[in-house]
Amino acid sequence: MMTVDVDYALLRRVSKGDEQAFVELMRRHQDRVYRLALRLLRQSQEAEDAVQEVFLKAYQNAGRFQPTGTVAAWLNRITANHCLNLLRARKIRREVAWDDLEGGTGTGSAACRPDPAAPDPLAELTGQECARQIEQAVAALPENQRQALLLKRFGDFSYQEIAALMDLSPQAVDGLIKRARQTLRQKLAPYFQA
Repeated sequence: MMTVDVDYALLRRVSKGDEQAFVELMRRHQDRVYRLALRLLRQSQEAEDAVQEVFLKAYQNAGRFQPTGTVAAWLNRITANHCLNLLRARKIRREVAWDDLEGGTGTGSAACRPDPAAPDPLAELTGQECARQIEQAVAALPENQRQALLLKRFGDFSYQEIAALMDLSPQAVDGLIKRARQTLRQKLAPYFQA
């Protein structure tokens, strides 16, 4: 509890413009923020840049922090959101496979991927449209479902790790991911007909 109190006190001081408090807050959390960013981005230089951006966002939003969780969990959420936004913006994400949406049942992920050897422009356009629909459907998910699904799929985190990042229980994370997959199955069903 002492760590939580110290972090809250530092953040309150940061919100009032205390640069020494900000330096101390960074010292206390930068290694963990870096490890999370590196795990999501998988490139050390990008992770280092992300750490700077995360702490800049934390500095700018220190006055808005609501003590409903720990400062560490708040920084984790900022880090995860920032890194996931980078991955989306740079299109450095793996294809969301239908198997993932089905929970690994093995149904039809190839529906979105035309045969690369086939010189069929229509098949290529269909694959591109399918990818756009997946991207839009994922973006339309409620924030907590989208974040949990993306952390599981692209961050390769366990339910326990996602729960810690999102300040939830593993059971709540499981429910979020199941609801996200169900919503995506319904929205994307026309693209995965056998």
